[in-house]
Amino acid sequence: MLNALQTQTASHRVHSGFTPPGTTCQVLAALPQPMLIVRPDRRLLFRNRGAEGLLRDRRVDVSAEHLMHVGQLDATRLESPLRLAVAGSTSYVGLWFTPQISTGWLHCMPLPEDLAASTGWPGDAVLLVIHLDQPALTQAARIDALARHSRLSATERHVLMLLGDGMTVEVAATHLGLCLSTLRSHVRNLLGKTQASTLMQLLRWVGSGQALPH
Repeated sequence: MLNALQTQTASHRVHSGFTPPGTTCQVLAALPQPMLIVRPDRRLLFRNRGAEGLLRDRRVDVSAEHLMHVGQLDATRLESPLRLAVAGSTSYVGLWFTPQISTGWLHCMPLPEDLAASTGWPGDAVLLVIHLDQPALTQAARIDALARHSRLSATERHVLMLLGDGMTVEVAATHLGLCLSTLRSHVRNLLGKTQASTLMQLLRWVGSGQALPH
């Protein structure tokens, strides 16, 4: 992190025609979250290293110093969130990326006044922050939360983790070296403790952003 903060501003690909104060750009460039700063016409003023990675992966596209694509959002679809930001509003737009069909969301907001003042970027500039979903981390966290909330045993948590990863009850039983009836008993305990009406409902919750199933 220290080395990233000490990197020269010139390496951060500032495209505004002037060089804003180095410290601010160094901090922005060091942040792992992909960030872009653009004008309302999509002209690119700044991109940090996280955004550079998305450009290399072709999940973001820039042509002639203008932002052309963010995931499935082309220039036309980017107009609406950019207009909202110029009007002072913040918006969130779901994203998906090919060819892996990964997902995320775009946080589009007006450039904060203090940031504009410290960099010299124009007041109508827009800050775009790209969030990439991490399904495996999210699912593990939700299972941990459910295990604590519903007082699941270590074995019940393990069973839920395997089923959440897509194993069938039969395959999970073989994987754990349990007879099928024992595995089904664990499933019944899971449903009773979590108050989920069906295993499908419980697994749907594990893989979603919804509140607890009860």
